[in-house]
Amino acid sequence: MESFSKKVKTQIENDEIKKKCCRRIFTSILELRSEKKNDLTDKISEIYKNIKCENCTVSFLKAIFVLYGSVTDPEKTYHLDFSFSHERMCELIESVLADFGCDFKRTVRKDKFVLYIKDSSAIEEFFVSIGANAAAFDIMNVKIVHEFRNSVNRQVNCDTANIEKQLQAVKKYTDAIGKLIETGKIDSLPTELRETAVLRYENDQLSLTDLGKLLNPQVSKSGIKHRLDKILALAEELLKTD
Repeated sequence: MESFSKKVKTQIENDEIKKKCCRRIFTSILELRSEKKNDLTDKISEIYKNIKCENCTVSFLKAIFVLYGSVTDPEKTYHLDFSFSHERMCELIESVLADFGCDFKRTVRKDKFVLYIKDSSAIEEFFVSIGANAAAFDIMNVKIVHEFRNSVNRQVNCDTANIEKQLQAVKKYTDAIGKLIETGKIDSLPTELRETAVLRYENDQLSLTDLGKLLNPQVSKSGIKHRLDKILALAEELLKTD
C-alpha cells in the first residue's frame, strides 16, 4: 500500500504548473533527484537565485519536499519534516522556509539534519501555502473524524458516569425499602410514603420523573425525591429497633 507521504508527493508531482518560470524551477530541482545523496547546496542555491515570483518560491518548496520531505499518516500522528545529509543544505532550506513565513524547528537525527513541524494546523498551513491542497484536506478530514470520535467518547463516558451515579442513588433507597419489606415494617409508613416506596422498589430502572407519573395524582420529580428522602430517614429509625 502506498504510504501517505508517497501519496502526497505523487499529488504534488502531478499538479500542473502553468507559469513557465515556476515550472522551470520545479523541474530543475527534480532533475537532481539521482544526486540527492550528494551535497547539492550550491546547485540548489543557484536555482533559488533564479526565482522570479512568489509562485516560483512555491514551486521551489514543492520540489524540495518531493526530494527531501516526508509527512506521516495523520491517522497515526502529525509530523512533517525535511531531512538532509549536509548541514549547509539544511541551513539553506531553513532560511527559505523562514522567508516564506514557515516556522520549522531544527534537530539532528541519526547523522541527518532535520527541519520539522508537529502541529497539525501548521502542517495544513504549509501544504496550503505550497498549493498541496489535497494533502491539507486529507489532514483536515482526519482531524474532523478524530475530534468527532473524541467528542462521542467524552459524551459516552459522561453518560456512563451519570448512569452509575443514578444507579447508586436508586440502590440506596431500594436497599432500605427492601429491608422494610423483609421486616414487615413497610406497613408502618404513611400511605403516600408506603405507595411511593413500593413503586420505587418495583421500578428501580425508572427516573424520578417517570416514577412520579405512576402515582395518582401524579407527583413531580422534586416531590418524589422529597418522599424518598423521608422514607430513607424513617427506615433508618424503624430498623434501629431490630
